[in-house]
Amino acid sequence: MAELLRAAGFLDLSTAVSFLTAALALYFLVEQLFYHRKKGPLPGPPLVVPFFGSIVQMIRDPTRFWFVKAAEARESGLGLSADFLSGRFVLFIRDLELSHQVFANVRPDAFHVLGHPFGKKLWGVHNLIYKFGEEHKELRLRIAPNFTPRALSTYAALQQRVILAHIRRWLDHSVVAGAGATSLRVPCRDMNLETSQTVFLGPYLTDKARESFGEEYNLFNTGIMAMPVDLPGSAFRRARLAVERLSHTLAECARESKARMRAGRKPECLVDYWMQEIVRDVDEAAAAGQPSPANTDDKDLGNFLFDFLFAAQDASTSSLCWAVSTLESHPNVLARVRAEVAEVWSPESGELMTAEKIQEMQYTQAVAREVALWHVQESEALFLEAFF
Repeated sequence: MAELLRAAGFLDLSTAVSFLTAALALYFLVEQLFYHRKKGPLPGPPLVVPFFGSIVQMIRDPTRFWFVKAAEARESGLGLSADFLSGRFVLFIRDLELSHQVFANVRPDAFHVLGHPFGKKLWGVHNLIYKFGEEHKELRLRIAPNFTPRALSTYAALQQRVILAHIRRWLDHSVVAGAGATSLRVPCRDMNLETSQTVFLGPYLTDKARESFGEEYNLFNTGIMAMPVDLPGSAFRRARLAVERLSHTLAECARESKARMRAGRKPECLVDYWMQEIVRDVDEAAAAGQPSPANTDDKDLGNFLFDFLFAAQDASTSSLCWAVSTLESHPNVLARVRAEVAEVWSPESGELMTAEKIQEMQYTQAVAREVALWHVQESEALFLEAFF
């Protein structure tokens, strides 16, 4: 009978199943030991799902997931908690000073900033936040021309035109809709998306491209909260392809800006100030018979611009919503801000507020810094992968 079963393959199948079960059990045990060795006394799940870890909980209810991670880190007394996501041991840091110390040690053999558990697949391994050492330092120096007083004054004028147009539309809508509260989260997001596009790209982005940007960003924002299944039709694949299309469009904007700056045109937006310096460096290298400096290729610049635009949209929207909510809860502070603004500028004047006028509003600036600091302390955290 045994010979007949062996001939039919039943015993071989049974042996294979037993071997596979033992291998999976060993893998599960090794993974648990690996996780607990790194976790030590830190708060975090006592057991982790093989390979996936807590990724399902994060995607199913991201708000609750991050709330729990923040609470664990805060209550630990150490300012951090541990978890396991997609085969990676990760740390969630909730302490501002500890975050600064970690940033000083971001390197290949210590910490990698994740940004998102699947960020490298979405943004690419050459993304700005994944660079180390001299390469990261060189890129930061190359970006510096975007933040000179002259450049910042240009951005202020561009931002005001967009912001005033949106506020007028909000007021018109409130008149039509009648009395009652209106949610500003989506309008603020739309305003900040247009503001960042205008500040970064100015005349290089057509109306059609701007509309397409909104659609692509929606695909991206949906994809980063989906399971990392990179298959045709999946939300993750649509997000990844959206990033590729956006980066290609932005690379074209960088190419056009280079041409305008090489022709001696006046900078009108952030990318112009950036390309003005890059064109000079590229031309000097070419005249000396040397290759173009690093981080000056159109494709790379398109990727960097996407990083800036994504960060500008998310950070500006959340900061503005926090500021509105905080000021609404402190009417005395809001009254002083309004009074100070009224001293230097009036919307009926038909003029834009200059950089000099903005500098005069010291109380308003202090309030803005305080809101930003409070928001960072209450809400922001550092999410990174530990390699030690």
